[in-house]
Amino acid sequence: MRIVRAVAARAGFYSAVAASLLVFPAWLDLIILGWIAGSVVQRARGRPGWPPLAIGAMLVAVKRVDWPPALLVLVLVAGAVVAVDLARPKRFVVATAVALAIGWTVYAVDRHAAAHASARATLDPDRPIVCLGDSITAWGFPRVLDKRLRVRVVDHAKGGITTAEALPRVDSMIAMRPQAVVLELGGHDFLRGLPRAEAKRNLETIIRACRDAGAHVILLEIPRGFVMDAYAGLERELAREHDLELVEDGAIRQLVVFNPGSPAGWTGRILSDDGLHPNAAGHEFLADRVERALARLYGNLRR
Repeated sequence: MRIVRAVAARAGFYSAVAASLLVFPAWLDLIILGWIAGSVVQRARGRPGWPPLAIGAMLVAVKRVDWPPALLVLVLVAGAVVAVDLARPKRFVVATAVALAIGWTVYAVDRHAAAHASARATLDPDRPIVCLGDSITAWGFPRVLDKRLRVRVVDHAKGGITTAEALPRVDSMIAMRPQAVVLELGGHDFLRGLPRAEAKRNLETIIRACRDAGAHVILLEIPRGFVMDAYAGLERELAREHDLELVEDGAIRQLVVFNPGSPAGWTGRILSDDGLHPNAAGHEFLADRVERALARLYGNLRR
């Protein structure tokens, strides 16, 4: 029986590590909560609680996510708990659990708020919603939305473009007098090995141009790998710094997951035929996600 428990414990540990590395950054708060809970349970059993906290911190660092101030505060709280655990292993169990709970709650609330714009808007039926992106957007979800919504939706995307190549399209986009702009750019910057700083600079130029034209901005988060993000949470950073509405990375990532060549595709749900670009079902799926983001700004936009 002892051997069975040991094997089960090891299997559970390695499964938790794998899940923490592979799940979407959109679920980062739940990943962190899981390792905090493991630490609290260990201390409640009279065992060292610092290993789950240390492992959780390392996993978050490996994933290369956006680091807002609230996450830094949570790390400091966890560091203080580790120090207490090492110095007084069986003392202050309840106090350290409460401190971790408060730190995590502040972080989770802040993270949720940072992904959503604080402003609310009134629909202007005479001004369109314009979608600027690459092949994920082009000929796809904007046309689905145009048939659904009470306002015109314009597809201003072009396959294969980087953020720099999108800049010349901004003037013609602004000339349409958009009330909202949906941005899906940066994937090809990564594929071509362009620096994160350059992509951020170009996206900020587009965001400022939209704001100057009186348009709200909805930003699609671009996944750039399953284990780690080479651009370290660029879109979340922009959403936090510029108060933008974010469509989280799970939207585009599901195109990669639900394809005919993956185990998830065996369920019969196919959102992409090539594992990246949306098919008809994928366009409908992305349209659903973008429509939700628009509804948070404008309310119901359906015809």
